[in-house]
Amino acid sequence: MEVFGMDVSVWNILLTVFIIWIVSIIFEWVQILLWRRKYKLIGRFPFPLFGTMPYIWFKDYMDLEKETIEKYGPVSFGSFGALNVMDVSDPDILKQIFIKEHFNFMNRYSFGFEPHPLDKMLITLKDTDWKRVRNIMTPTFSAGKLKKMTPEMNHCTRLLINGLVEKSKAGEVVDVRKHFGCFTMDVIAGTAFGIRPDSYNNPEDSFVMLAQKVFGQNTLGPTVLLAMLFPRFTKLLVKLFNISVFYPLDSVKFFSDVIRNIIKERKEKNDTGRSDLLQLMLNAELVEDGQTKTKLTEDEILAQGFIVFVAGYETTAALLGFMSYVLATQPDIQDKLIAEIDEKVPNDESDIKYDTVMDMPYLDQVINETLRMYPPVGRMDRAVGVEEGVQINGYSFPSGTSVGFSIYMMHHNKKYFPEPDAFKPERFSAEEKAKRDPIVFMPFGHGPRNCIGMRLASVEVKIAIVGMLRKLRFVKCEETEENLQLDILSFVKPKNPIKVKVELR
Repeated sequence: MEVFGMDVSVWNILLTVFIIWIVSIIFEWVQILLWRRKYKLIGRFPFPLFGTMPYIWFKDYMDLEKETIEKYGPVSFGSFGALNVMDVSDPDILKQIFIKEHFNFMNRYSFGFEPHPLDKMLITLKDTDWKRVRNIMTPTFSAGKLKKMTPEMNHCTRLLINGLVEKSKAGEVVDVRKHFGCFTMDVIAGTAFGIRPDSYNNPEDSFVMLAQKVFGQNTLGPTVLLAMLFPRFTKLLVKLFNISVFYPLDSVKFFSDVIRNIIKERKEKNDTGRSDLLQLMLNAELVEDGQTKTKLTEDEILAQGFIVFVAGYETTAALLGFMSYVLATQPDIQDKLIAEIDEKVPNDESDIKYDTVMDMPYLDQVINETLRMYPPVGRMDRAVGVEEGVQINGYSFPSGTSVGFSIYMMHHNKKYFPEPDAFKPERFSAEEKAKRDPIVFMPFGHGPRNCIGMRLASVEVKIAIVGMLRKLRFVKCEETEENLQLDILSFVKPKNPIKVKVELR
């Protein structure tokens, strides 16, 4: 090949490209080192290209987190490829990030790879767009609105109980993840969109299979790793080949089409009297300064609908699964909880009422202690949102940095929760909570950007637990692990399926 009058081989071209690539990697690595020095950031030494990512490949995540805190203190710097991360474990600093300095940490970190319309989800929206949608959505989770959803929750609970009763009579082992996953999908489909897929009796239903697919992806799978290492290149691939980094496109299309069709049908029939989340979103308006602002766009409704489907399905099912394990392995706690249920819930009460479950203090304590030991979401983050960066308690948080914090580590810190590996519901009695900074318990986050669906999840779990324990008990079996083994990264999951048995009371 001749270029500008010179003979150039394909090999020379490839070698030149390779050398340029290596030089660029070294250049970026030196920039990170200089950047660390400029802001006096301390943390594990970063490798070229990969940053501090290799450390988690060769060591247990929790051991690495503990070592990092012991060696570098409550704020340390790391980098996952091109993503710069400040890890924070100090409650006082987190309190400022969540609440006092919320305006400077309003957004969650995003690579911007979300396929449309998921770029409109609350978890990805930023600044004024996030604030507007959040303010519109918040009233849909009020106590009055949740009360109207409890009949659907009771209907789904009856389906769940019937299935577990059959397992009990047959003496079969219960794979709790399968049962609770179907239950939570039925609840979300009914309370959010007024449909009944009957996932419990049809576990192969598209609703369940495609929701599972979203959470079945490897946290550090090939596409995620590529995005962290080469975000500009990945963004080009996303546009050219219509691929998705974090969300399977078939799941996105399925749930978007379902929601779009429901909206279309309701408009055609003028069916506006429903009390599910979709109708509340369609009806919602935001009033500011005495003026009525624009309602949610269809894309915004589709995006919120998607995240309600998949997040409401996964995290609530995980909580119920962990609770079943706790009750099966700690019968004294189960006995005490059953006693409270028998006292508070009349035998002839067919539907479990909102006010009833909200007046059960021991149930609340058991749920909170389960969330402490097994928070469904292991880590969260915020993004530094101001160009000049932020200074908190002498620590620099440079612009564009992701601020990460481990919920699991905070919940297992013996300084705040003595004997952290022991299950003690009394930690959440009114007296004990008064002794403790509330910031150290964060299963749903804290501040204005906490989980918007936490009240819905709480009511759903309480109705399910009360309904099941009125008729059944969870018991250990040979397949029940003595010490539950966990995978802890972005989400907290059991390494092996949780298996118990149920007995009729």
